[in-house]
Amino acid sequence: MRFFPSLIFASSVNTDAFLVGMSYGIRKIHFTLFQNLLISLISFIGTLLSLFLGRRLLFFLPDRLTACAGSILLFALGIFYICKSLKSSENSLHAESIRTTLPLREVLLLGSALSLNNVGIGIGASMSGIVLLPTALITFLTSAVFLSGGNHLGSAALLRLSSRYADLLSGVMLLLLGICNFAV
Repeated sequence: MRFFPSLIFASSVNTDAFLVGMSYGIRKIHFTLFQNLLISLISFIGTLLSLFLGRRLLFFLPDRLTACAGSILLFALGIFYICKSLKSSENSLHAESIRTTLPLREVLLLGSALSLNNVGIGIGASMSGIVLLPTALITFLTSAVFLSGGNHLGSAALLRLSSRYADLLSGVMLLLLGICNFAV
């Protein structure tokens, strides 16, 4: 019976992974298995630490602090892609090479942003008595599935856009995700 609270927790903290995956898929950037697992591993470590710290730092660390940090990173990524879109529309005569995967530093940044979003919720969940290791493992699995699923959905023919509009839409989605996480 302890499986269901862990599954609910993991699903709720990884909805942003689904949206992030979709925003990258729209821009025709696909996560390799290694990138997906690395992002999910960073999320796992952040969740595990937050669940552990939640038991230890019950009254010292405000939940809002970590949620704000993750939101700011997502917001910054959104601004970056919006600016990139505006810049590419100004230089539309120059052919732009299309990346199909992410550089390692962006994978690490993305994993950190998604992990930071989990920290505040993880601390709160651990204080409510959620089981530490199974919850973190389920979070790892749902992160990998949601990220991959969103990425595949974003690259579907219905959502394919020219790179000019894809960067703009992706940036807006990341920006809104950052704002929504900040507001909650």
